[in-house]
Amino acid sequence: MTIIESSSPVRIAEQLRDEFRAGAAERDRNRQFPYEQCAAFRDSGLLGLMVPREHGGHGGSFVELTKVVIAISAGDSNIGQMYQLHTGGIRLLQEFASPAVQAKWLPRFTRELWITNAYSEVGTKSVNDFNTTVTPDGDGWRLNGRKFYCTGSLAGDITFGPCRVAGSDEVRVFFARTDAEGVTIHDDWSGFGQRTTASGTTEFDNVWVPGELCFGSPDSAGGGGGAITSLNYQVVHTGVFVGIARNALDDAVEFVRTKSRLWYESSADRATDDLYTQLRVGEMKTAVDAAELLALRAAELCDRAVDNPGDERIRGEASVVTGQAREAAASAAMYAGSTLFKVCGAGSVLEKYGLDRHWRNARTLSLHNPLDFKSMHAGDYLLNDRLPPVDSYN
Repeated sequence: MTIIESSSPVRIAEQLRDEFRAGAAERDRNRQFPYEQCAAFRDSGLLGLMVPREHGGHGGSFVELTKVVIAISAGDSNIGQMYQLHTGGIRLLQEFASPAVQAKWLPRFTRELWITNAYSEVGTKSVNDFNTTVTPDGDGWRLNGRKFYCTGSLAGDITFGPCRVAGSDEVRVFFARTDAEGVTIHDDWSGFGQRTTASGTTEFDNVWVPGELCFGSPDSAGGGGGAITSLNYQVVHTGVFVGIARNALDDAVEFVRTKSRLWYESSADRATDDLYTQLRVGEMKTAVDAAELLALRAAELCDRAVDNPGDERIRGEASVVTGQAREAAASAAMYAGSTLFKVCGAGSVLEKYGLDRHWRNARTLSLHNPLDFKSMHAGDYLLNDRLPPVDSYN
């Protein structure tokens, strides 16, 4: 049983949100990987949310996924981000693996195996250039290379990413066990945000990959895209932003209610009655609620794209709106993460509260996929009726 039958996936996520929120600031401060919380997430059955029902999963929709990610990320956005790669890996196999490979592997992703990633590299011309290679070896391949931004590496059982066939420009996508001989995971992520995502280095030294798990790239330019897989990536990231924004807003409200003092020039009797505080909290709420509604609208369009495979217009519109939602959600998260200090006052900057993590997390995640290009695609579509490219980032 992959999802507890007596409760919905969203309800389960909301329960985990409250558990994950406790200690999140301390884990961030100490760069302490959430092993215990990841174990609880695995036990919850949510790993199987997006696995099709015929393979033992819940067969969830993008709308359900968005709601789950928002809830989880409102507790600990690091876990929400790691979940992106698991759901993306599932979708990648659905789109491009053979039916036999899907039947063999998808049931294992409901609870047994957590998928992580080894996608990006450093030192290349762009994110779509890869030095990692595979060479044929019997009925499989030998994988060699070094990856970075390997989000979720310490939680994952199997990792995927793009590579080139040695001596050619052919791009393939590999899935490799993280405990396979020749795989070394370095816990060296030093970013100021999303500190406990284990987004550091993974090395592959002559790692054997079975032929069935190294297939032709669905996206020769980006390696690991695909019409629906790439939407999955963007939907989850958008949900993480909304969760960060919601967490920042919740923390601001709680702080004002329980800790804030009045400024001596205020005519109010308590902090919650101060008009300027009410104004700023109201503005934060509007930004957060608007971002969540747009994120859910984008998810609805992505579900429509799933229901209409091959329809470039429907898929393209889903990509445009998901990009808009991503920008709106990132902006809301950074706005809420900054404005909370204005409403909470000087005492809120104390390190023990860890309230700065919300802005740091949002700012860090916002750089993963430049927001300017999302607005550019929306404008290009409106002005020229031109759809975004189908690749790993759109």
